[in-house]
Amino acid sequence: MKEQYTIHEIAELYGIGTDSLRYYERLGLIHPRRGKNGYRLYGLEELYRITIIRDLLGLGFHTEQIGNYLAELHLSNTLTMLEEERRVIRRRRQELEETERSIEKRMGDLGHFGTLPVGDCRLVTLPDRPSVHLHTDIRRDEEFDFAIKKLHHLHKDLIRDLGCYTMGASISPEDLPEERWGERGLFRSVFFVLRDAEKADFLLPGGDYAVLFYRGSYRQCRPMVERLRDWAREQGYREQGEILELYHIDNRYTAREEEFVTELQLRVEK
Repeated sequence: MKEQYTIHEIAELYGIGTDSLRYYERLGLIHPRRGKNGYRLYGLEELYRITIIRDLLGLGFHTEQIGNYLAELHLSNTLTMLEEERRVIRRRRQELEETERSIEKRMGDLGHFGTLPVGDCRLVTLPDRPSVHLHTDIRRDEEFDFAIKKLHHLHKDLIRDLGCYTMGASISPEDLPEERWGERGLFRSVFFVLRDAEKADFLLPGGDYAVLFYRGSYRQCRPMVERLRDWAREQGYREQGEILELYHIDNRYTAREEEFVTELQLRVEK
C-alpha cells in the first residue's frame, strides 16, 4: 500500500473534487505535505481525517464542529461525537419513516381516487376541518398555482409535504352567473386542510354536505356545480355558504387532464 497519494488520486478515491480538498486544507482540517515538485501529498493520517470529514459532513455537521473535533482528537471527544452521530442518525431514521408513511398515504389516496366512481351526487356529514386560508381572487390556472405556492410559503414550517394535505379553493354563489365566471371560473380563496386545529387560521364548518366527484378538465366545474345545486334543491336542501372545490388528483401527479379527480362540496341544511 502506498504511503503518499496525490490530490488527484485522493479526489478519485473519495469521489470528490480537488477544490473540496483544497477547501478542507484552507479550513485547517487536513494538512497535506508538499513534495519536491510542490505538489500536495496525502499520507495515511490525511486519508483517515478525510474519511471523518466526509462522514460528518454527510450527517449534516458543519465544518467548525468537525474542526473542533479533529483539533481535540482523544477518546472522550470521540465518544461524545459518536453519541451525537447516533442522535443524528436516529433523527434521520424518524424523518425517513415519516416520509415513507407519507408516500404510502399518497399511493393509497391515488389508488382510491383514481378508480373512484364519479358524477353522482350524495349527502355526507363532515366534521369541522381546521385549515389555513389565503383570500385572493383567482381566474386563471397560473394565478391558482401562484396562490397555492404563496400559501405554502406562508406555512412552510407547517406544511412540508404537499402530498399529505388536501388542498382546494372556494367559489362564491354570487360568482356563478356565466357573465362573471370566465373560462376557469372565479375563486375567492385557496386552502389546505390540516390535522392540527391549534395551527389553523380558519375552520371549514362541519355539517351536511352535498358532494360530487368529477374526472377531467376543470372547465367542467361550473356545470358540475349547477348539477350539485340542482340535486340539493331537489332533495329539499338549502345552500349554506361557499362551494368548495377539492383537488385529489391534479397536476402534482399527472400531466393528463383526463386523469384529474376533483370533488365539489356544498354545505346544506333542510
